[in-house]
Amino acid sequence: MAILELVQPQPDWMGALGVALTRPPGVPERRAEEDPWSPEGDRPRRISDDLAWFRQALDDPAEAGLKPLDETATVAAWESADGELVARLSRLDARGILDAAGFLLHDPDPALL
Repeated sequence: MAILELVQPQPDWMGALGVALTRPPGVPERRAEEDPWSPEGDRPRRISDDLAWFRQALDDPAEAGLKPLDETATVAAWESADGELVARLSRLDARGILDAAGFLLHDPDPALL
C-alpha cells in the first residue's frame, strides 16, 4: 500500500515538467539514432508520459485507482495498492518529479513494483 500526499496548497505542474524534461546527470541522449516514425519495436515509456498520466489521475483519482484519505492533516492524500499505479508513482518519485510538483510518496510496497 502506498500513500500519495500533496504537501503544497496546489501542485506545481510547471516545476514537475521542468524536472521531467531535464535529463538526469550521466545519462546519455538515447534517442539520437532512433527514427520516431518507424513502426517497428515498442517505444520505451518516457517519464513525461508518466507525468501526463499523473496529472490526469489527479483530475479523476477514483478512475485512476487512487482512494482519497479523509480526515487527515494534509492538504490532500490518496492511497493505492495497485501495482502499476505504484510503479509509475515510484518512477516519478525516483526522478524527483513528485517532489518538484509538491507531493510525497510514502511506504511503497516493494512487492508491488
